[in-house]
Amino acid sequence: MARSILVTGATGNQGGAVIEALLASPRSSDFTIYALTRSSNSPSAKKLAAKGKNIKLVQGDLDHVELIFQAAPEPYWGVFSMQTPMGKDGAAGEERQGKALVDAAIAHGTKHFVYSSVDRGGDKSIETPTDVPHFISKYNIERHLIAQTAHSSEMGWTILRPVAFMDNFTPNFMGRVLPTTWRNVLKDKPLQLIAAKDIGKFSAKAFLEPEAYNKKSIALAGDELTFDQMSKIFKDKTGQEVPTTYGFLVSIISWTSKEFGYMIRWFKTDGYGASVAECKAQLPELLDFATYLETESAWKKS
Repeated sequence: MARSILVTGATGNQGGAVIEALLASPRSSDFTIYALTRSSNSPSAKKLAAKGKNIKLVQGDLDHVELIFQAAPEPYWGVFSMQTPMGKDGAAGEERQGKALVDAAIAHGTKHFVYSSVDRGGDKSIETPTDVPHFISKYNIERHLIAQTAHSSEMGWTILRPVAFMDNFTPNFMGRVLPTTWRNVLKDKPLQLIAAKDIGKFSAKAFLEPEAYNKKSIALAGDELTFDQMSKIFKDKTGQEVPTTYGFLVSIISWTSKEFGYMIRWFKTDGYGASVAECKAQLPELLDFATYLETESAWKKS
């Protein structure tokens, strides 16, 4: 009997990558994928459903998790959990949704729970909430997951802690913000990067090998570069200069958005601490930035 997996953020970068990785597995027929979407009639949801017969759309939102679990004809064997702090309640809403999903999964007998969090300094992450609001919310969700499954629950878990997303490199204005911040704030300090595609692959590995990944927390990074190194790679692979914007615009964003300001200050004073080598040992095809540009980015050759 196929194991059912609920994937949140299914039409986004991370959830979509989880689904792609499960479908690409030789054992894809072992799973029925329940893809959570706000609207099952949206073009992105319909496009997703067309990718495989074992994909079922679940219409709902994370403010009503009980309805999400009632939507499936059987309990979800696995849950991929990711939330965003971009909603109207910000990081507080993210934390509320994340904890509620943990509680519902336990109550409904889920066997393995994969949570996509954020790296906060490698091994220090488990005890380091930082002062970044949407890092604190993820830290609190992690602690809730660990505490609620410590004694009586049979639910296993894997916590994935990605660093900065390569997918944030886009041709639009927001795609210029990360490189500009990197140049102006970090200067010669390296920044770690990961592709959403590889977050999906690690998530799939956790579902395919739950015993091996049970109660494991893994910081995910595929590359570590200074701004100058990144710029050279970008120019070599695309023939263009890396897209940036005026530095004062980033300063304005930092001033008007405390969330963003706290984060870039943390980049400078602390920073990510994942091991690229350890990630590559577990996933040999892990994408570095050059390969990401060539194969996954908006600048890839058609």
